[in-house]
Amino acid sequence: MNEYWMEIVGKILLVGGFLMAVISQTYITTRAFKIRFYAGLSCLVITPIYAIVSDLRKDNKVRLFLKLWGVSLGMVVLGAFVLAGA
Repeated sequence: MNEYWMEIVGKILLVGGFLMAVISQTYITTRAFKIRFYAGLSCLVITPIYAIVSDLRKDNKVRLFLKLWGVSLGMVVLGAFVLAGA
């Protein structure tokens, strides 16, 4: 019974992490396109690394979404780890 719950938790973490990453990357990219076209293209290709090294990191909303992106990576890794052990 324990393996069943671990599998469910792992799937929730994995899918939730991917969804959070997609939402965060979409918001950061659209915010970059509002500033400059080339900033948006750079952010689209190497999201969110460009946002960290550019002036985008000074925006409070972008900071929030950068933190959410980092948390989502942790959720994906933890979900994969839980599923591997289940």
